[in-house]
Amino acid sequence: MISPVIMLILTIGIEGSFLNYGPLTDSNPEFYELRCPNNCVCQHAPFDELPVARWITNTTKKNVNDMFQLPAHAKLATCLLQIKSETSNLLNALPIDLKALILLYIGSHEHQFLLNSSSLRKFSHLTTFEFRGKGAVLIIDEPLDFLLHANFEHILLQSSDSLKRPKLENFPSKEYEYRPPTQLFSSNEYPDKNLIQFKDEAAEIITYEEHVQKLKQTRMPSFYGWDKLEVLRIHGCHLKEIHWQMFNGLTNLKYLSLERNAIKELPSFAFSGALHLKSISLAQNALVRLHYLSLAGLLDLEILDLSDNQLSRLSEQCFPPLPKLLKADLRNNPIKHIFPATFWVMNSTRELKMGSEMEALDLRTWNIYGQFDSLFQLKTLSLSNVSTEAMEQGLFKGLYGLEILTLRGSIISIQYDAFAGMEKLRDIDISHCMIRELSMDAFIGAKKLQLLNLSHNCLSYFPPGLLDEQLQLHEVQLQGNQLTSLSYSFFYLPRLRVVRLDQNPWHCTCQMSNWTPRITNVMRGPIAENCRNDISGNPNSCRIVTTYKINKNIVPRCANFNGRSVYYVLRKQLHCGSMEFLHHSFQKRIESKTFPYWLKLELQGHEKRNSRSRLQTYKSIHHQHPKSIVPGLKQYMQKTTQMPQLSEISNEI
Repeated sequence: MISPVIMLILTIGIEGSFLNYGPLTDSNPEFYELRCPNNCVCQHAPFDELPVARWITNTTKKNVNDMFQLPAHAKLATCLLQIKSETSNLLNALPIDLKALILLYIGSHEHQFLLNSSSLRKFSHLTTFEFRGKGAVLIIDEPLDFLLHANFEHILLQSSDSLKRPKLENFPSKEYEYRPPTQLFSSNEYPDKNLIQFKDEAAEIITYEEHVQKLKQTRMPSFYGWDKLEVLRIHGCHLKEIHWQMFNGLTNLKYLSLERNAIKELPSFAFSGALHLKSISLAQNALVRLHYLSLAGLLDLEILDLSDNQLSRLSEQCFPPLPKLLKADLRNNPIKHIFPATFWVMNSTRELKMGSEMEALDLRTWNIYGQFDSLFQLKTLSLSNVSTEAMEQGLFKGLYGLEILTLRGSIISIQYDAFAGMEKLRDIDISHCMIRELSMDAFIGAKKLQLLNLSHNCLSYFPPGLLDEQLQLHEVQLQGNQLTSLSYSFFYLPRLRVVRLDQNPWHCTCQMSNWTPRITNVMRGPIAENCRNDISGNPNSCRIVTTYKINKNIVPRCANFNGRSVYYVLRKQLHCGSMEFLHHSFQKRIESKTFPYWLKLELQGHEKRNSRSRLQTYKSIHHQHPKSIVPGLKQYMQKTTQMPQLSEISNEI
């Protein structure tokens, strides 16, 4: 019977020389068959391909080499171990000036593989250490004070009894000088002291609570002494509880991830030993509640990931002041209620994501307060599985800087002024929300709207004039509703480029003669770079443009003509004549203040089926209101009488 195989994959990097080989430069990333210990393969590889480097890049959306000023390429070695006794021999055979080391254990889960941190002390040039594999145990008996990045996955972390620990320091005081926003509001105070305060140092006698805390820390891993550590990632390591002294002394720690550890509760001042953290991920744990003392003192925090936990409600008691927080992810928590003042301490947040299939989020207002008050700089808000009878005014009160809004769930109606004050809103996606009713003033105030997605709802009526203010609108998605007609003026929006109207039971009439396949039968494609070449043929004046492509499968169809194409029915069965479009310059003049409102409606809504009817329309209006017709209208009407007929469009389009 073959004994369990223990495999260690060691990835080693070094800048400069490695054994007797020449230096490696970014401009010459050559690969060599380097001299390695037995069962090892050595090669050059870029540092940003390491798992921890990819995680940093994905989290921060920044290049890891730019952040830490590391070499673009490093000399790497992959080593395999088949029996436990070879571990020390292999580590002794490796050069002492390693830059990165990855250990992967894939042996039997029934037999623990033990590795002491002291065995890595000789690699004083090591910057990155990764240890992964079920059944492996890292015993921290000495600190690795030279490491910058540490990544542990599916292993157990234990502290040795021989580990030198600091003297029992003062437990962070519960008298943290911060009170929830509503208490401050009622007493007209301002939270100008948000720093953690500590109790006076005890003499020789300690309290029972401090004694319990001291016992706890002896049973938990401690990273005290890992002074240079900037990135710490502990995933799936059965770290069910954490202690405030676990991260004590990590003043340089910027990125901390504790995902998939079954953590049920965060103690007070859980991260008080690493107050300069920029990113914390507690995703995929079992947190059932959150108290503001748990995250107290993290005034530099920019990214907070609490997704995939068991949080059921949010209130002012959940968060301490987080003045630099840019992104908060609360998705896949069964949050039903968001109480007032929850986000009053997140004034710099740019992105917020929430919602879970486990529980519908109650979207509502609380008297004069909205659920997202004080998020003045929020740019992106994404809410899934929301529930509300009516989206009404005040629901998004305070979101003056919001640009992208995405909602999913159950919303019966959108009332007037629902988006009042949201002048920077550019994308609204409220698809798959079972909306039945739209107020004719629903989008008043959202003047910079460019994309509106109301697809896959239950709309049977689209109010005329609903989008009169949205002159920058270039894409509207209405597919998957119960619409039978649209107002004649709908297609006169000046920048309209895409309108999805398929999957609706359209009742086709000649009122639809201004519909055009150039708008309804296209889909937005990938973003491309458009450049002009200079005299030498080199690209110049480049700009990013959105591409569009024709798709015959999304043509709108007539329910009253057995599902035939709208354009086939208009031409072949209704005989509505040529489809006529107002000239762009003339449309601008109609939209200008030169025409009175009654004349705009009459010009836009009147069916001009042939040259005779167009001339009669012009003569009638000119006879009744001769002073209302701006110069140039007569020439335009004469020109349109000579417009050629459009070619017939087949049933396939």
